[in-house]
Amino acid sequence: MHCPKCAIDINDDFPQCPKCGFSINDLDMVLGVPAPRNGLVNDFAKALGTGIPRLHERLQTFKDRTGYDFFVVTIETSAPRLPSERVFWLFNRWKVGGENHSGILILLSMQERRIEVEIGFELERFVSDEAAGLILQRHAVTFLKRGELDQGLFYSADVLAGLVEGLVQEEKQQ
Repeated sequence: MHCPKCAIDINDDFPQCPKCGFSINDLDMVLGVPAPRNGLVNDFAKALGTGIPRLHERLQTFKDRTGYDFFVVTIETSAPRLPSERVFWLFNRWKVGGENHSGILILLSMQERRIEVEIGFELERFVSDEAAGLILQRHAVTFLKRGELDQGLFYSADVLAGLVEGLVQEEKQQ
């Protein structure tokens, strides 16, 4: 995540912006304790329909093929913070991918009409946050604008998972 004031990278290893002092703990003070995760798909906003089992199956297949975590979350609102801050905070507080941050988290914030992704450090060698964001734009936003949330989340997760799976397989062959 970038410091919301200075755009300098901060993370659990460097939790405070060296320029302005903003810290991850600032998010904790505002956001409190995250809801416990309940499986790979956490539909806290109750926004998804019958597509949850299909999405869950795809995320589980990703974990089985790569050993990496992949979660999808819907929330009603990210307020009082930005969705980009909420996804970063949730990724770190849930310890997605363990100590090596070997995971992916997609967050759909309903009120803000934003979809965000956090790629763990371990997986950034396969796909950057920026590339993952472009995948969401290309494979989710069209469906989301039409109200087809299940489809948008499934296709964006499927493309992102497929990309990482392919690169993991390629790396294993080297």
